[in-house]
Amino acid sequence: MDTAKSPEDGWSDLPVYDASKRSMATIVGGRLRRISRTGLYVALASVMSIVGLYLLSQLDYHGPPTFARLDDKVAPHETPDCSPRYNISSMDIWNKATVRYNHLMDDKFTIAIQTYRRPDQLKATLDLLLAPEIPSLHEIVIIWNDLETPTPPDFTSDHNVTVRHRMSTANSLNQKLLPDAGFQTQAVLLSDDDVHYDAADLDFVFQQWRAHGRNRLTGAFARCVDQNPESGEWQYGWCKGHEAYSMVLTGLSFVHMAFLDYYSSEDPLMTRVREYVDEHFNCEDIAMNFVTSMLTCEGPLQVSGLHRPTNEAPPAGISTKPGHLEARHVCINSYVAMFGHMPLVETSEYISRGYVSG
Repeated sequence: MDTAKSPEDGWSDLPVYDASKRSMATIVGGRLRRISRTGLYVALASVMSIVGLYLLSQLDYHGPPTFARLDDKVAPHETPDCSPRYNISSMDIWNKATVRYNHLMDDKFTIAIQTYRRPDQLKATLDLLLAPEIPSLHEIVIIWNDLETPTPPDFTSDHNVTVRHRMSTANSLNQKLLPDAGFQTQAVLLSDDDVHYDAADLDFVFQQWRAHGRNRLTGAFARCVDQNPESGEWQYGWCKGHEAYSMVLTGLSFVHMAFLDYYSSEDPLMTRVREYVDEHFNCEDIAMNFVTSMLTCEGPLQVSGLHRPTNEAPPAGISTKPGHLEARHVCINSYVAMFGHMPLVETSEYISRGYVSG
């Protein structure tokens, strides 16, 4: 059956293509045109690939966001135990704090001394610190916690060190850990009014902090924690018989301004910690050790000079009250509960000025 449409039906027959009538020139020309188009496509694809690879090479990619460090001289000691910090701390607050104080002096330090109604002890400490010239000491700031007594006048020592008094807004141990807006140095030596390094050793200790201690507390007096294998509870101790330690007291330790910034921030965990310190009037030093190790995953650094640091604990001080040691045990366990894990990092590192004879 012939189904072809006639011209009367509105359709016309398509012309039949006769390949035998094509000339060799036509065939060659068509193939050349196809080759030219293919080459053009290949060339364009190659150019686009090269441009894309170049642009990718210009991207500064460092992987997923992580916690900033205060220096790049030492590789971070990342361990699996550091992972909880991503869940309990504010990376954004910390990373901003690490760069907020870059404009402050790096080659000098400030001493922050907290005091409460002990003018004679404070004067004795100031006299010892100001008598010799300490090249790297820029300023001494007295955190005045006696809210009922006006601060003494500020003054400048014979070696051009300013002594500034700052009236506290509350009689709180947290006051010493504030990032004072008037501080002009990145390094702050936290100190009580009855504790100090020998003035001849201060510059040495500061230089060790600059070289090795920016990401941790660097100080004189080491402390330890032990976990009861049966109860799982933690206990605070003086490290007798220990080969390693996990804290240094903020009664005499160097700290970077960034840690003070974070401790005093609006981070919910830090708010709870400060409230705990105020409620118990104790354990701000333990708290600062928890914070620094949580943020950097490093243990503290104990540094000693040629002379033994002075610690003239008063007979009526906080550390001499009955139940003080038990209260420290409670603080440790309370902080572990707040932080959700034990962030303290044990270390056996320490630096001592001098030499070993042999």
